[in-house]
Amino acid sequence: MGTIGVEWANKFHGRAQDLKNNDDNAQGFANTLQGIKRFDWGDDVAWDQDFEQSGTGSPSSGTDQLWADSVDIAFYSGHGNIDGGFFGIANLDDGIARPSNIRLGDQNCEWVVFDACEVLKDDGNVFGRCRQMFTGLHYVLGFHTTCGDSGDRGRIFAERLNAGDRVRDAWIHACTETEGSDTWLAYMRADAAGTDTFNDHWWGKGFTSTDPSNPTIRFYLKTSC
Repeated sequence: MGTIGVEWANKFHGRAQDLKNNDDNAQGFANTLQGIKRFDWGDDVAWDQDFEQSGTGSPSSGTDQLWADSVDIAFYSGHGNIDGGFFGIANLDDGIARPSNIRLGDQNCEWVVFDACEVLKDDGNVFGRCRQMFTGLHYVLGFHTTCGDSGDRGRIFAERLNAGDRVRDAWIHACTETEGSDTWLAYMRADAAGTDTFNDHWWGKGFTSTDPSNPTIRFYLKTSC
C-alpha cells in the first residue's frame, strides 16, 4: 500500500495570522486515503526542514529523507506564499519550505501537496523557481492564488483518489468543491522518456507512472476553481 505523511499549522506565533482548520484538512486527508499513515506533525512539531534536502539552503538543516521523501505522498496544510510553505516555527530552520531547498523523489516521494496560498504562483518564473524540486517527484499540487482555510479539501482529495480519479483530476475536483472561481489552483508535473505522469493514480487505484528521475519536461497548469 502507498504511504502517507501530513503536516499542518494553525498557530503561527505572530509570524502570520493564526488559522483554524488545517488540522482537520491534513488529518482528513491522511485518515481517508487508503494507505499507511507514517507521520502526522502539527503546529510546533511541524517544521519546514522536513520537506527540504540536507545540504541545501542556509541553514542547511533539511531532513526530507526522514519525512517528506520517505513517503509516497506528503501533504502540508497551512500558510504559504511565493517563497514556499510557511510554518509556525522558525527556530530550527527559517520556517519556510522553499522550493530552492526541496529535492523530492530521489528517495521515495511521488506527490507533494502544498495546500497553502501561492506556493505555485505563476510569477513569470515558476519553472525556474520550482524545477529543482523534481528528482523523481511526479507532481507538486497547490495554488496560483490565495486560497481559503478549508477543513474539507484534504478529505475530498483523498475520496477522489480512493475512487480511482487520476491525481490531477482529484486535486482539481477537491479545489473546485472548496473554493470559489476567484481562486486558481495549480500543479506542476514532470515527465521523461518512458514516463506518463499525466495518467498517475494513487497506488492500487490504476496506472501509476515510473519515476521521472531525470525529467526532461515539466508541465504547469493553473486554472480557476
